Amino acid sequence: MKSILVCTNHRANPNLPSCGARGAEALKQQITDAVGASGLPLGVKEIQCLGECDEGPNLRLIPGGPTFQHVDAAKIPVILKAAKSFLKE
Repeated sequence: MKSILVCTNHRANPNLPSCGARGAEALKQQITDAVGASGLPLGVKEIQCLGECDEGPNLRLIPGGPTFQHVDAAKIPVILKAAKSFLKE
C-alpha cells in the first residue's frame, strides 16, 4: 500500500533541530485526518528519521515518491494533490 511517512524523530540533544521538536506529532494527526477526509487510499505511518533534520518536519510518499520538507498544516493540500498524482503511477 502506498503511504505517507511522517518523521517524528526527537534528537537526544534538544539544541539540535528535529522533526519531532518542530511539531511533527501534531502534523501527523492533521495529515491522517486530511487523508481520511479525502478518501485517498493512503496509509500514514511514523518513521524515526528521514535524515534531513535541519529541513524538518519532513515527510515522504512511499514507495519511491517525493519528499516534502518544512511541512506545516498550510502545505497539506499541496501534499494531497501530489499524493493523488502519486497514486496514479
